[in-house]
Amino acid sequence: MKDIYDEIKQIKADIDERAKHPYLMKFINVPVIDEQKLILLYSILKQSELSSDKIQQSITATMLIQIALDTHELVGIDRIEEDNPFMKQRQLTVLGGDYYSGLYYYLLALIDDIPMLESLSIAIKEINEYKVAVYQRDQKNIADFIDSVGMIESLLVQKIAQYVGNRDMMELSKQLLLINKLNQEKRNFLSSGFSAFFDGIYTVQEKTRGLSKRIDRNQALILVDNQIITSIHYIEAFLQNHSETYRLLSEKIKSFLNDIDVVMEKAVKEG
Repeated sequence: MKDIYDEIKQIKADIDERAKHPYLMKFINVPVIDEQKLILLYSILKQSELSSDKIQQSITATMLIQIALDTHELVGIDRIEEDNPFMKQRQLTVLGGDYYSGLYYYLLALIDDIPMLESLSIAIKEINEYKVAVYQRDQKNIADFIDSVGMIESLLVQKIAQYVGNRDMMELSKQLLLINKLNQEKRNFLSSGFSAFFDGIYTVQEKTRGLSKRIDRNQALILVDNQIITSIHYIEAFLQNHSETYRLLSEKIKSFLNDIDVVMEKAVKEG
């Protein structure tokens, strides 16, 4: 296990080094490396027949495109005048996302794996489509809205799992990353009183059931908790059947779920 942790640490350090362009770091935030996605990718690819070098390059490339997507997400859609002091920061944020995308394509070119490039390109296209639908609140119900959020969070990892023929990990990745996202949104909502995600729940409810059916704060929290509980049950069942195959992942998930339980209990008390 120590060797595995050392290997993951090295992959993360490589991603970190590539992502921190000294000029960009003067103007935009340091990119956040999503460790859950990194560990999921590692666990998936370790079960494949790829070489260690190709596994490392594939994870690094995938995480760089995730950073690119996350960076572009920070740009915002509000109009800013040319003489606004924030204009340069916005422009550099866009260029930062493009820079990470360029690194991703460069690494995949080195790997010389056209099918993987195609899989990830499809994932990027679908993620952007889901983002548009979520932004426009274009879902039939709240369950579809939450599912769309889960797809945005997990599609890159799902496509890698599909690419190497590991379909079991596609659904696990979606459920785990959905829990992580819902937990983050819940924390933000409870601390600040606002979350774009919870606003989406309200809007979809109003569009699909009418203003008279608007749900309140506690009902929205209950909806989110119910989804978290459903996802936890799926993950626990998965780990019972695959704990030996995915020992590292199993340890990390159990630790993560213990933290979720504390957050959920606190939310119930405060609600």
